[in-house]
Amino acid sequence: MPGPAAAIGGGSALLGASSSRKAAKAQERAANSQLELEGRIYDETQERFQPFYDSGLNYRKVRDFELLGGDRPMIGGDPQRVVEFTDQVYGDGSMKDVVHNAGWADQYTEQVRDYGPRDVTRYRVGEQTFGDRAAADAYAKANPTGGTEYGGFEATPYQQYVLQTARDQIDGSAASMGMLKSGATIKAQQERGNALAGSFYSDFLNRLTDQAAQGQAAAANMANAGANYASGAGNALAGIGNAQAAGAIGMGNALSNGINQGVGIWNYQNQTSGGNGSAQPANILSAPWASGGFWG
Repeated sequence: MPGPAAAIGGGSALLGASSSRKAAKAQERAANSQLELEGRIYDETQERFQPFYDSGLNYRKVRDFELLGGDRPMIGGDPQRVVEFTDQVYGDGSMKDVVHNAGWADQYTEQVRDYGPRDVTRYRVGEQTFGDRAAADAYAKANPTGGTEYGGFEATPYQQYVLQTARDQIDGSAASMGMLKSGATIKAQQERGNALAGSFYSDFLNRLTDQAAQGQAAAANMANAGANYASGAGNALAGIGNAQAAGAIGMGNALSNGINQGVGIWNYQNQTSGGNGSAQPANILSAPWASGGFWG
């Protein structure tokens, strides 16, 4: 049976270790809650700004087409589907490092010739194949399905309204003079349309630029949200690691202090009882109560 010294020291050790463990678990739970909150805020922020980013991206495509030409952009639609598949790739016979890890002490590296085949994950979007998921997602989003091809400035509802209003004004004036279908009326409509197109085209480009800037601002806000999430999540993960480390250190210190306390009490009892010092203190950690419910 362990003596009183062992009981006192052991009980103190286990109580201290249990307290350290519970405190560390509480800190860990708080850090996990913070990590969950950071993730939720990030997701909600991305969801709020995504429509503004998508709209701004469409306006930027239209502006670039008007200024630079090229293929007509698709407006609206949904991103194409990304299909993940496994492809077998054969090597060219060049040397590659192979790590063998039968056990920590047996780990070693050797060079072998790479002939394959080996499985490689690839991603398909329509007829295009990508080796990187991020590139596949970007292509799928930039080439949506179900969208509408941009018809140019002349086909926009904005310009159509302006031209139709001008035609109605000219037709009304010509009809009052009995010249609705005359060559002069048609020529006046063309000249009026060209004049309006020239005067409103610059305004149209400015509107595109303003709308594209909203998408750029949304992209910046989304990037800031990502940076904030990375910072907050990093702090939360560091907090989890620190809590676990502090708990382990606290448990070790508590056990060490308890053992030292028990040994000190045993020495005192041995000296005051006239013992010769030949007896050994009981092993605290092997005492029957060491397996009790102190670790809850």
